[in-house]
Amino acid sequence: MTANNEKPELIPIDSGFSVLYKGKYLYSKRSPQKNILQLISSIVIQNETLVLCVSPVLGYGLKELLEKLPTDSFAIGLEADEDLLKLSKNKIDKNILEDSKFLYTGTDSINILLKQFDDFIKGKKIRRVIRIDFSGGTALNQSFYSQAFDFISQYISQIWINRLTLIQFGRNYARNFFKNYYSILRFIVKSSDKSSALNINSCFGSLIEKSVNRPIVVIGAGPSLDSSIEFIKENRDRLFVLAVDAAFSGLYPEIRPDAVVLLESQYWIQKAFIGITDLDIPIIADLTSNPSLLVKLNGNKAFFFTDYSAQDSVASSFFSVLKEKNILPLRLEAMGSVGLAALALAERLAFDGLPIFHTGLDFSWGRGFSHSKLSYQVKNLFSDISKIKSLYTGESLFPNKLSFEKGKNGSLAFTSPNLKNYGELYKKLFASKENFFDIGQSGLELNSKKINFDTAKKIIDDFYSCYEASCSINKNNDKKNFINYNYADKEKAIKDFLISEKEKLLRLKSIFTGKIVSSDAEIKTLLLSMPYLYLHFPDYNSLSETLLDKHFLSRVRIEIEYFLKIHLTNENFIN
Repeated sequence: MTANNEKPELIPIDSGFSVLYKGKYLYSKRSPQKNILQLISSIVIQNETLVLCVSPVLGYGLKELLEKLPTDSFAIGLEADEDLLKLSKNKIDKNILEDSKFLYTGTDSINILLKQFDDFIKGKKIRRVIRIDFSGGTALNQSFYSQAFDFISQYISQIWINRLTLIQFGRNYARNFFKNYYSILRFIVKSSDKSSALNINSCFGSLIEKSVNRPIVVIGAGPSLDSSIEFIKENRDRLFVLAVDAAFSGLYPEIRPDAVVLLESQYWIQKAFIGITDLDIPIIADLTSNPSLLVKLNGNKAFFFTDYSAQDSVASSFFSVLKEKNILPLRLEAMGSVGLAALALAERLAFDGLPIFHTGLDFSWGRGFSHSKLSYQVKNLFSDISKIKSLYTGESLFPNKLSFEKGKNGSLAFTSPNLKNYGELYKKLFASKENFFDIGQSGLELNSKKINFDTAKKIIDDFYSCYEASCSINKNNDKKNFINYNYADKEKAIKDFLISEKEKLLRLKSIFTGKIVSSDAEIKTLLLSMPYLYLHFPDYNSLSETLLDKHFLSRVRIEIEYFLKIHLTNENFIN
């Protein structure tokens, strides 16, 4: 936070106080409250709104704002100047500071702000954010306040994007979640059975954080990958290559990745692995990724977990229990993009300060193609050509809501709302990382640390010359040492969890079918312990009071059968 030798000075006037600071009055010298009170009186605040109160200083207008807020709306006060914050906390009414609908935070760090914001809105339903400047103090840190508003707006937007994704894919995620746990048990049970259809050379394990000691290159499937291939080939032996699923088939055999990241939960991703399922390359897979594909892949597997329901307090409790049991793998923020997930994994695998390069993370369309020419998506385009079917259809030429945005090196980039959103997430999560380097030569402007291939090579050279001895780096080291094959030690805990879920489903089914009599309290307790039954319902939210509504329960009854079938078809692995 900014602090100065010059302290803010209270200036008494006829109608209250103004503040003199850095040679400027932060309020009118005649009527300090008039402007803010008029603004609050005239503003329309919709339901489920967050009001960002910038530099409230003396708190004029806060009482009126809180009185005007709808019951489901909230306010956050933000002050980036340390001296103004001290003055403010002394002058603002304590009843306002302690109001449950108001949070006052003093910081000039976006990360700290977002952490406090996340804690404050947990369990609350916020659809939009508006900004109100409460004093002239906003001019002292205008850039930060603008950035804070943009990040909070993006954060709220991402919450709703995640919610829409959950509605569409939530059931899929939960199904895969359980099936992948059963795959782990199947491996443990059958690993000594030579006649098993399961490939016993394929082991399941946990990722070891800070275990990779070579510079990492994350390879996405965007068009910029095409221009980076030669650089990667030339430096292959000195890099840990982490490829996304869509890029894998195009890289092999010239570039054999050290690991492939799999995020997709739907069956269509299997097309990306046609002809390359038996290469014995480690797979780092989301616990919600497609289980039928994972069974077919020959390489060892390590799971991570995308926290796809982080904003729901009930779901968070469910997954927290698994974490306490030590059976939930490495947890990542939900980002929706396999490329972003790969970057997050690279950061967790690398020891501190290790250079991490990336290419193919364009979040935009290239010339003629949405992906690298090496990707399976482009290969599919060519394989589908016929006398009556051209290379391009109308949708591939003119995707829905395609727009021009600022690209790298001052160029324009074609992008879509989804891709642009991924780009914004990159800016928020990775753009400021000192050890992240963008070697992709095209794509959306990401505010990344863009470097050319010569600079990247020099960084690699310097790394090996400076750290080889101290870090004991061996170019030919075991490429699988980032996985700890420890699931056999967790067999009982996983079995107990799955048995417990099956028994709860059976009891709930018996209650709903009238076989046993139960209280509303027990039904609600059971439902709250199994949020995967209804998280994907469009009308559900964590504040919902409709858990015992008969229409809601009739849909839950259908879900019980769906998830119970998963357990019953695999129960030979838990008995």
